[in-house]
Amino acid sequence: MKRLIPLGILAIAVSFIVTTGFQCSSAELTSAKLYMQRKDYQKAAEQLEKEITKNPKSEEGYFLLGEVREEMKDYKAMKDAFDKALAIAPTHEKEIHAYELSTWGHLFNQGVDAINNSTDSIGYDKAINLFSTAIYVMPESTFTYRNLGLAYYRANKMDDAIANLTMAFNKAHDAFACRLMGRIYIDSAGVLKSRFIDTNRDIFTAMKNLSSIHEKMQAADVKYLLGEPSSVSKVGSQKKKGKTEGKEEWTYTQYHLRLTVEGGNVVAVNYSTPYAPTIDSTDYRGAVALYDKAIDILKQGSHLFPEDAEISENLMNSYIGAERNDEARQLLLARVKKYPDSKFDHYNLGVFLLKDSNYVDAIEQFKETLRLDSTEAVSADSSIAARHDTTIVANALYNLAASYVNWGVAEQEKAKEAGKEDASFKEKFKLALPYLEEVVKKKGGDVQMWELLGQVYANLNQQDKAIEAYKKADEIRQGKN
Repeated sequence: MKRLIPLGILAIAVSFIVTTGFQCSSAELTSAKLYMQRKDYQKAAEQLEKEITKNPKSEEGYFLLGEVREEMKDYKAMKDAFDKALAIAPTHEKEIHAYELSTWGHLFNQGVDAINNSTDSIGYDKAINLFSTAIYVMPESTFTYRNLGLAYYRANKMDDAIANLTMAFNKAHDAFACRLMGRIYIDSAGVLKSRFIDTNRDIFTAMKNLSSIHEKMQAADVKYLLGEPSSVSKVGSQKKKGKTEGKEEWTYTQYHLRLTVEGGNVVAVNYSTPYAPTIDSTDYRGAVALYDKAIDILKQGSHLFPEDAEISENLMNSYIGAERNDEARQLLLARVKKYPDSKFDHYNLGVFLLKDSNYVDAIEQFKETLRLDSTEAVSADSSIAARHDTTIVANALYNLAASYVNWGVAEQEKAKEAGKEDASFKEKFKLALPYLEEVVKKKGGDVQMWELLGQVYANLNQQDKAIEAYKKADEIRQGKN
């Protein structure tokens, strides 16, 4: 006997089958799949665009469109389609993640090749585009931000470089990003500082030369430093042995300066008003602000990577650039202990100690600088000329000589104030002499170096050598050398 199904229940069952089990692909999806098999991706994309327009909830339509866009190398559109598919349902989540990872790796490696093989803006712009697209596909990759920052740096687009390197550092505490950001800030600060110095070079030269003007100096040296006076007038002339002698007043109007000269020497220095030229410090303030930014990021890096010598050294350079000298001094003391073979750290520490008139410790640091730069240890009787001819060596030699001379002068002044006859200061001049002689070999056209050497010879009663040194200074002044 046949069992009959009630008509109402049958209608419900048929309705359920139509809406579920027998659901089939749309004409657009079917056409798109056929075009994909034929590798006609443009027509496949057109069909899939129609599909998602008609059915915005078509997860398969968005997934297939992502695949097609990947084949067409339109990776941003691929990512957008996959994101829409995942927002509808996780049906193809595993496949989508595999696509994205593979695409990211392909773009990343191409970007690395572009950076490594580029020498111009075209190549760097290509790398920027590749890394930017890789980030769009996988924004969670911090390595990509770092490399994009490097590409922008190579392309000389520093604001964009900083933005991406900051992202890499903040997300993953990337040491490379920290180093490069510090370098960008320091280099940019250096450009502003150099421009500030170049713009005001004449003013700074004048201020430096004016600071050297003092009583008892030779009038010829005044002209060498300041040029011819604006005017010269006689003061209290008198005849001696048939010649008219007396004082002269030299006026340098531009500096508000009046000098009294007698017997070829300056006997009085007077300013009607202080020389205070107007200096535009905009670039200088900008440089300091950039050094401060370098300090902020490098301090974080130094805390995270205490063994990273480049981060530590650049932090010290930033402190010096920003004239935060106390912090620089403390860091240098720590660095000299930590990196005992760094001649740069020993030299920089020596400069700070010399500024503090700590001659003993300054001399120790400058000697260590020279020892580290030399092919052999430097002893009191070894040849100074054996050292490498580098800027840091020349500066260390000069500052070593200056330390001994300043130390000797300080002892000489102290003895005078105490009313004592004490010639022990000459020992410091003797120690300065070999270094000072080496300095004038390297800076043979510097009149002040020859003058200083002459003074040291004179204090050591080496009169013939003193005369020769002064003669050399005169020849330089007169343009004969």
